Amino acid sequence: MIKVNRGYAGFYKGYYLRSSYEYAFAKYLDFYSIQWSYEDQVFDLGYKLYKPDFFFYDKDNRLVKIVEIKARNTEVKKNARRDLKTIEEKYHIKCELVSYEELLKIYKGLPFSLTSTISEWINSSETTINKAAFGELNGHYNLKHNKNSKKRIGEHTKKLWATEGTTKQRMIEGLRKSGLAQKGKLKKERQTRFCEVCGQKFIVIVTSPQKFCSQSCAGKVAIKKATDIYVGNRLKIHEAIKDYIIQWSKENREIVLETPLNKIKTTIKPLLDDIQKHFGVKDFRVISKAVFGEDRGRKELIKYMKQVCNEKVC
Repeated sequence: MIKVNRGYAGFYKGYYLRSSYEYAFAKYLDFYSIQWSYEDQVFDLGYKLYKPDFFFYDKDNRLVKIVEIKARNTEVKKNARRDLKTIEEKYHIKCELVSYEELLKIYKGLPFSLTSTISEWINSSETTINKAAFGELNGHYNLKHNKNSKKRIGEHTKKLWATEGTTKQRMIEGLRKSGLAQKGKLKKERQTRFCEVCGQKFIVIVTSPQKFCSQSCAGKVAIKKATDIYVGNRLKIHEAIKDYIIQWSKENREIVLETPLNKIKTTIKPLLDDIQKHFGVKDFRVISKAVFGEDRGRKELIKYMKQVCNEKVC
């Protein structure tokens, strides 16, 4: 079993997923060709604003189900169930909570395992990882513990070092990887680098692959890369949808030409169903944009299709 860090986040199909669990659930949905969307709406629960993870719609584009993904933290799952119950009662939308245990169940029978999927996400170049930063970049920089906190931390740390087991070994391994030894002695050489995004100077171990001064700068690069990929894929899909509409119009020439402007919906419904089936697109605004570059409505689309049938559009 692999230990999962909820800090792993990155892009998948244009969505910025916030954990390897969310990626695992999205991959499960795609395997069974289940249409999904991500963080579409924010709900006012009365005591806070809440943005769930996965959204599911029916054929009429009505929201019918919400799924929230959480890790194994009992308190976090308890709060999530409370929030989802509030959405169900207030907005009458079916809600479901999926955590590690549920993912294990739904992955049974799949040709790939949950562990391999999580590892795939962690090792992906599209993901970013929350790491502790040094100096002013650290979120706790210049914040001081009170005397009681220092005392408790010290006592707890002494107990950990006094034990002989996996906890102590992990602490030693962490010090080794960080280049530090006990009592603050340096074991690995450090070097000064300059962030590839903002030019900020930062210090790291010489063997570190770190190229950016902070997660913020690393995220900017990941976002730009993913956005470029998403835009490129979107343009290809738009071109394919337009070509499909042209071909469909020619194959159904008589129907298109005989369609009056007050009965467009009936004529183009089979076309829209085919587009959703082949391209996963059901929003007519997206389909219209694929043809015209903007949303012009059904009337303009049928006019365009009639022109295609009359060979006025190549």
